[in-house]
Amino acid sequence: MLNNPEWYVIQVISGTEENVRQSLFQRRESFGLEDFILDVFVPTHDVVTVRAGGTQVKRKKNIFPGYILVQMVVTNESWYIVRNTPNVTGFLGAWNVPVPVSGEELDKLKWMLERNAETFSTKYQVWEFATITKWPFEGNEGIISEINEKKGTLKLNINLLWRDTPVELDFTQIKVK
Repeated sequence: MLNNPEWYVIQVISGTEENVRQSLFQRRESFGLEDFILDVFVPTHDVVTVRAGGTQVKRKKNIFPGYILVQMVVTNESWYIVRNTPNVTGFLGAWNVPVPVSGEELDKLKWMLERNAETFSTKYQVWEFATITKWPFEGNEGIISEINEKKGTLKLNINLLWRDTPVELDFTQIKVK
């Protein structure tokens, strides 16, 4: 009877997380370890970067660079195969003894991934001068007073009816001078 599979944290060379994930799946099949190495997970979330001109670029960003999770049954062979996969530097644990991730830690990770499903990134800064490029306030100019990267919005103070009026806009609706 096999032990119950558990999740383990694997240290990898930063930037190679996705390559290691693919290699582990290939090695699992090559060595017939489908019953021992069950799943490989790279914790990521989407980041939307808004570039000049309002173009949006979506990419995946690793939450824990240099680490991936592997669900496996630890045997001498499965441990050896994972440990000797290119770009793997070791298991997270005490003295080369893999320590499984607790259910509570796994739940926290899942919660964090759901909470950070998508974030925005921009080079806009508070107090920068910007012009609105989209209707209904197209052509109005103002100063950025607040940036919310979680929602992908900002507040721009424009002169509307001879008063400073904060207008909430999407990152793609402005152009910085």
